Amino acid sequence: MNRILSLVSLAILAAPLSAQSEPEMKAGDIKKLAKPFGEWVEAKIEGDLSTASEAMVDMEDYVKKMEKKLKGRSALSMVTDWETILSTGPKFDTSGKLVKKGKIIEREILGYTYQVWLPSAYAPAKNAYPTMLLLDMDAKKTIEEMPKLVKDSFIILAPQISDIDPEQLMDPAGRACIIGPIGQGTMTYRVDRSRLFLIGKGEAGIAYATGYAAVLPHYFSGFASVGAAPAEVKAKKNLELIPVEEKATMQEAADWVLGLEPANRYPTDFEVELVEPWMGVAYWVQATKFESGEDIPEGKVARLKVSVDRGTNTITIDGEYVYKVLIKLNDVLVDLDKPLTILRNGESYSFQASRSLGTMLEIYANSQDGTVFPAMVQQLDLPSPAEEPTDG
Repeated sequence: MNRILSLVSLAILAAPLSAQSEPEMKAGDIKKLAKPFGEWVEAKIEGDLSTASEAMVDMEDYVKKMEKKLKGRSALSMVTDWETILSTGPKFDTSGKLVKKGKIIEREILGYTYQVWLPSAYAPAKNAYPTMLLLDMDAKKTIEEMPKLVKDSFIILAPQISDIDPEQLMDPAGRACIIGPIGQGTMTYRVDRSRLFLIGKGEAGIAYATGYAAVLPHYFSGFASVGAAPAEVKAKKNLELIPVEEKATMQEAADWVLGLEPANRYPTDFEVELVEPWMGVAYWVQATKFESGEDIPEGKVARLKVSVDRGTNTITIDGEYVYKVLIKLNDVLVDLDKPLTILRNGESYSFQASRSLGTMLEIYANSQDGTVFPAMVQQLDLPSPAEEPTDG
């Protein structure tokens, strides 16, 4: 119990990790950017385009003012500071029908229901919270039976997975049921997306959780299966991208995930298999045109292998059955002040990135995960890899 208590304290206090170890902006600058960013988020949610535009102009004006003092340094290169701005800017309700501290409530998204638990001391103005996506046939009972200290360590989102047939798991209906609560929950509660954990309990819960951990590994900081080993699924190799453990009880699973480091959202060396036609995204690279299913020879799979050499400002992307990619960029990955070399299946492409507040906000609006990408390369062709010579 003392270990759980210490992990709870660490989990609440921990900050998202990035390669930039220390903040560079002054605290006052962060606050002055966080305020209009929060206004922009609220306006976007409410569909108030005029207010959103005004807030964006306020941010742009302040960035320009900062850069006059930075002597050539771009304020948009300070990734850790912008992570803080994106985390602290939005305001979250502390009461109302959707905010019941220390109680289970039921919410709905696209016709599918899910349970929400908020810690009894939930204080979104002070903390971003570790969050558990719990997949279990009787999630409400599981939440009720958790030790209070464990429950009060997390925001818990628990889809009603009995609503989904296993054959629908990766269809739009399955994604709405299982992944929908993450997006809706992120908009309503202060979810720490760098500490989003997936827990599967029971046969169906473990099967569903393993499936989603394999197709969306970049979503999660860790995956625990409770009571049995992870299931056999397509793209099981992708599970190597996140910590995975089998635990006997929910308490052991909670203890384990709270001890994990926040996710590295900007990895510089990874390989991912793309087994569903809607997958595409792998951290900061997105396959926008690729083959899947019956279009690929038996025994083959669409895949991306990505690495970065920051010393030479080179990104290497090797792909099989992948034809176009989008690349999101920041100064943790590469030096955006210098030209980039992108090796695509061995062919070189040169690119000079341009940082943009609008690009960063557009990517934030699409992902809501708090990552910072002020530049991107869109619709970059991936030439077919050279074929191995065959004996004549």
